[in-house]
Amino acid sequence: MQAFWRNPEFVRHLRSQLRPMRAIAVAAVVAIVCVLVWMSCWAVQQAELEAARRAAIEFHDKVGSHWATRVQHMEADFTRQVSRLFFQWLLGIQAVLVTFWSLAACAQGVLGERDRKTWDFQRTTRLTSGEMVIGKLLGEPVLAYFILACSLPVSLLAGAAGGVSASALFSMYAVLIANALFLGLGGLWLSTMLEGRSRGLFVIGALGLAAFSGLSIPFRLTQFPGLAAFSPYMAMGSYLGGFGGPRLESPTVFGQSVPWAVMSLLLYFCFGAWLALLLVRNIKRDYPDIRPLSRWQALGFAAFLNFIIYALFRPEMGGTAVISTSHDLAELAVILNGVILFVVGLATLTPRERLKVWWRQRAAGAADIFSEEGLPWPWITLSAAAAYGLLVWGLLTWRHALVFDSDSLKTAGVALLAVLIFVIRDVLFLEWCMLTRLRQPVMKGLLYLGLYYTATLVVGGVFLRFSANAGERVMTALTPAGVFDPHLVGLSFPAWFYLGLMLQMGLIAVLLLAIGNRLTRPGMASALATA
Repeated sequence: MQAFWRNPEFVRHLRSQLRPMRAIAVAAVVAIVCVLVWMSCWAVQQAELEAARRAAIEFHDKVGSHWATRVQHMEADFTRQVSRLFFQWLLGIQAVLVTFWSLAACAQGVLGERDRKTWDFQRTTRLTSGEMVIGKLLGEPVLAYFILACSLPVSLLAGAAGGVSASALFSMYAVLIANALFLGLGGLWLSTMLEGRSRGLFVIGALGLAAFSGLSIPFRLTQFPGLAAFSPYMAMGSYLGGFGGPRLESPTVFGQSVPWAVMSLLLYFCFGAWLALLLVRNIKRDYPDIRPLSRWQALGFAAFLNFIIYALFRPEMGGTAVISTSHDLAELAVILNGVILFVVGLATLTPRERLKVWWRQRAAGAADIFSEEGLPWPWITLSAAAAYGLLVWGLLTWRHALVFDSDSLKTAGVALLAVLIFVIRDVLFLEWCMLTRLRQPVMKGLLYLGLYYTATLVVGGVFLRFSANAGERVMTALTPAGVFDPHLVGLSFPAWFYLGLMLQMGLIAVLLLAIGNRLTRPGMASALATA
């Protein structure tokens, strides 16, 4: 693979966005902004110094006045304080500009080409998928990186003059650039996976990616503090005295403390690698042929997410712990695996034409249920089995830090089985929707599922008004809510719970029959030809 600065896609964006006169104008604007920010910081510090001097004059008759001593320290430390404040403001501006610009520019990368009707020309070039991803990831926001490069020498000098160590400067900018690349990959993924008419969903997804970068900060106060490292401001705050100053607790990996910058880089690298894999697989494909991950890759992704749960878990948080027993951790893992298994199901949905080919091959004995083009339920089942294996490993790993109960393994096994059955039912319903003539079948199928669960909650609430037992039975039979009863131990689930699972398995059988009926129907063209 050629160097990125020779990548034709990167060079195209470089030439279009950084023409000589435009680059000079941008550099001049950056210089002016830097001067204005420095003047503002100098004025703020000067105002504080003048206020301290007035206070010292007012209390001059007091020997050893606190204000007089403070004035002496402020005068001696004036240049360093101005430089440090200047650096903090520059770093904040750079972080907001580069990260959000990278996300916004990359999020328009493929959608913009589709709108301009030029996407097919790019896909048919000799560029490989990896080269196209790199070219767009670095080329779309190249102007933002140029602005960062212009202001970087000034901010580094200001940071050094403000007393920030060289290692801290390197770590903060490494995290900033890694976050910008990670958000760029996320934006490029949204741009590839969504059609031009899905603008509303596209905007929601882009805003969600941007918000998560900042809203992940509260995770530092939970028993999974490492997730807060998705925000680059955790690493910056740990070096600059934010979020509680020097007492800010470091995240942990299997109980071992690591610096915030290292945790951020680990998360960006691991999750960014999955996004890169997804993009390289699909960026040059036609929209109907997009398959986010292969079946084995989806299984690996589910295992990876489960591994993250136990790796970032911290048993205690400031002397208190919401998750203090193995049952609590197992229950949380089951809840999260409900989401993970559903994501695996969405990633392994098979397009209509490929599923028909697999159906004919299976009828001829040339394919099995674990084929790449088959139904997704066998792979969801394998993912659930891997999740349960990792759950057993995770609970045994933390058994010395939690109140361990061997019955929690049995309870978690039954609960995960129930979640698996409901997820398979929902994913098969989405697969059936893909075999119909609905426009945007997956989106409409998700809306139908949302309507189903909303109606179930309403009906369960109505029954609950008349009888608590009747309401619980309705919710247990129609939703997986019954598995999260804290009073259940081992395999002692109520009979209604097992009856509900049998009902859902019957619905799964009905959906499989409906899918088979759709797949065995003759095509419209064949029917017309026969007529």
